[in-house]
Amino acid sequence: MAEKKALKLDELINASKRILDAQSNDKQRLLFDSINEDPEEIKDLIKITESASLIADPEKSYDLFYHGIQRFLLAILPKEDDIKKVILELKSILLTGKEKSQIKYGRRGADSRMAPIPMMEAVIDVITDWSKTPHDFMRLAVLLLDKNKTLGYIPEERELSDYI
Repeated sequence: MAEKKALKLDELINASKRILDAQSNDKQRLLFDSINEDPEEIKDLIKITESASLIADPEKSYDLFYHGIQRFLLAILPKEDDIKKVILELKSILLTGKEKSQIKYGRRGADSRMAPIPMMEAVIDVITDWSKTPHDFMRLAVLLLDKNKTLGYIPEERELSDYI
């Protein structure tokens, strides 16, 4: 029993050291210590960490959301219309990957303003596709609904009327 406690204590101390090393900007060492320095694993991890889709960029996310997607939608959508609410809700689902707990109200448990860049690009792709018919707001809602269904964020049986 005492040996197990000593082993756990050693594991905790080693984990603490790795955390402190990471906090002092030595993240690669922390990562490589955990993989036993296998050259193939190191190469794979370097490729993964250099992948732009996995790296968060809060400034770019902020700009894309507030100065791009949100500003654009609020500028073009009708001011007093149910379709505006539906489109904004479907946009939020696409950015977060989650519906509100009760579809029309409740907590979503995610923040669309800080969505990863690839999710924001998915919304931009839908808007770009819709731009061929810029006055057909119903088509934009349908495109957003279909994209959410395709990505598995909402059930296949979900309809636009569920959000009104």
